[in-house]
Formats: sequence, structure tokens, C-alpha cells
Amino acid sequence: MERFFVRAPSVNAVKRALGRAPGGVKVIGRYDRETIECSHTMESHSLARHWRVILSRLSKEGISVVEKPGETKDQA
Repeated sequence: MERFFVRAPSVNAVKRALGRAPGGVKVIGRYDRETIECSHTMESHSLARHWRVILSRLSKEGISVVEKPGETKDQA
């Protein structure tokens, strides 16, 4: 099960946005004050196909996908 994080005002806002999203997308709950943890059960080929739909549903509600809090990208 892969996890991703979104920045949203409430868990219910994310649940509404992902209502009938493809791929078994679920809202796990608050990760911290600003971030909500979600998961999906898609394999990589399905994720590539459905990820745009998921992003579209989230963006229509003003919700954005963010990196896991506390993780930084390697800068070389």
C-alpha cells in the first residue's frame, strides 16, 4: 500500500474530493496539523493511468499533494 500526503483544511474535504476516485484511494487521517495522509492500492501501471484523475479531483477542491513532512530532497 503506497501512501501520499495532501495539504487540506480538513479530512472531510479530502474524503469529499476523493469520493469515488479510482484505485482504492483512502484517507487514513491527519499526519500533522496541516497534512493529511492518504493511501492507494494501485500497482504502478494503474497509478500512472489514474493519478491525473486523482490530482484533478483534489485540485478542484483546492487541495494539493505535498511531500511527506520532515523529508527533504537530496541536493547534489
